[in-house]
Amino acid sequence: METALPHSRRRIPDGLPDLNGLECCDKPSTDKAGVIAALLRQIAAKTRNDHLQPFYSMRLVAEHFHVAPAMVSRVYHRLSAEGLLRTVWGSKTLLEPIKSGRNGACRCVGIPVSLIRFTASSDYRTSILLLQLEMWNHEIDEHLLFFETQEDEIVNLCTRNHHPPVDTVIWLFPSESCRQTLLRLRDLGFRVFPLTDGSKCGAHDSYVISDHSSIRTVIRRQILKI
Repeated sequence: METALPHSRRRIPDGLPDLNGLECCDKPSTDKAGVIAALLRQIAAKTRNDHLQPFYSMRLVAEHFHVAPAMVSRVYHRLSAEGLLRTVWGSKTLLEPIKSGRNGACRCVGIPVSLIRFTASSDYRTSILLLQLEMWNHEIDEHLLFFETQEDEIVNLCTRNHHPPVDTVIWLFPSESCRQTLLRLRDLGFRVFPLTDGSKCGAHDSYVISDHSSIRTVIRRQILKI
């Protein structure tokens, strides 16, 4: 007679180690989020390959370590920003393929540009041109993706045939209404980097830029990894 697996074990995706082998100290002084991030980072780095693979659900990790789901969510956003995980619609988390997470993976960058803001704001135009110049300086092919009022136009623009194809989207100052479009782009396999001025855009892993020089810093450190 076959022995039934524990409920928690049945929910672990194929290829991932059992969470029962992972422990986190319960002392009040312990940085639980940091410890959990380190443990999951190690597993993700060892397990991922050149294909998308399922990763532990946030709920499963929260239950195992007896922590709030919000803490696990922050850990997953951190690992996503590091290029190890990808969160898609329906609260599903996948391991980022090695090829897309490698340094220098940007081959062709799409830069969404609001036509209305580009026409009306000189500061916005300057920021877009600085971003474009940074791509030129590093010999990265880029496309300005102009849209009018519907942000989801960007999905259609990014999935058109480009030579080389767009693999990374750098969105300067996206509005809060762009959240679903940002998620959709990630779901389709694009690397997406929202750059904000501190205002809310609906993206958990956005990068705040305060001046023109910080655009260069974010591009080089977070996107190009140089």
